[in-house]
Amino acid sequence: MKIYFKLSMVVLLLLCTSAIQAQDFFEFEPFKAKKEVEEIADFNNLLKLEYQGDFNETQRVHFEESMYSEWEEAPIDKYYPQRGTRNFVNVYLGLSNYLENGELPSSNDIYSLNPIASWYGAVSFDNITKLFSVFYLDWGIGTGVQEYAFENTRTRIIQTDDAIEFVEATDIKGRKSKIKMWHLNAHLVPTLAFGKYNSFRVGFGMYGGYRLSSSVIYKYDDANGNKQKDKNQGNWNLNQFRYGLRATMGWDFFDIFFNYELTELFEDNIDAPRLNPVTFGVIF
Repeated sequence: MKIYFKLSMVVLLLLCTSAIQAQDFFEFEPFKAKKEVEEIADFNNLLKLEYQGDFNETQRVHFEESMYSEWEEAPIDKYYPQRGTRNFVNVYLGLSNYLENGELPSSNDIYSLNPIASWYGAVSFDNITKLFSVFYLDWGIGTGVQEYAFENTRTRIIQTDDAIEFVEATDIKGRKSKIKMWHLNAHLVPTLAFGKYNSFRVGFGMYGGYRLSSSVIYKYDDANGNKQKDKNQGNWNLNQFRYGLRATMGWDFFDIFFNYELTELFEDNIDAPRLNPVTFGVIF
């Protein structure tokens, strides 16, 4: 019995010694360092997961602010600048007529016009300048041609020093009778542009012009049936200068204009019909 007891005590002592050595082994520095590294890595991952939502929110806010800034810097529409001046070359095409005492001349009048054959065309170097808010200034200079084609193709103009007289040639077959003029033009039109990008816009202002040349053109068949064309250049007692009111309206790339001349077609100091030209058309 004593021998078995002693053996049992020896085995228990060996087991206790092995346990102590195993504990010292696992607490060895390399293992402790590895454990610390793992804990640091886990802590970083935890921080990354914890602040990932805030990081995405910051990115989103920055993106929205940049998009809003770009939207604010965008032009009112693609033709009107947010600041400064934008330049264009515009073409004007329209129809011409004139008013006598605020009304179109009667078709019985020898100087009444063919409304389809009387036309206006111009090329203008136009500018759009931002003033403030939705207020802009549309201004430019260009050159244009204008024709007044008489409804009666046998109409003739007789010019004297102090008068203009319209008569009818009865011995011909008329094909065309018209006045043709070239002008140097300028306009100044305050404009309102509403909304972003392709916006509605409307303007009202002034325009003026200087007559560069003028002529009266007749196309007809003479008494023998031969085709003839007469082109007579001169001032024809037409006003050298003209000015008037202009209204414009547009949407996106499409604009229309209307001109009403405060000056009369013929000079004030001569005996002639008192005619105020009007023109309307499109700008592109």
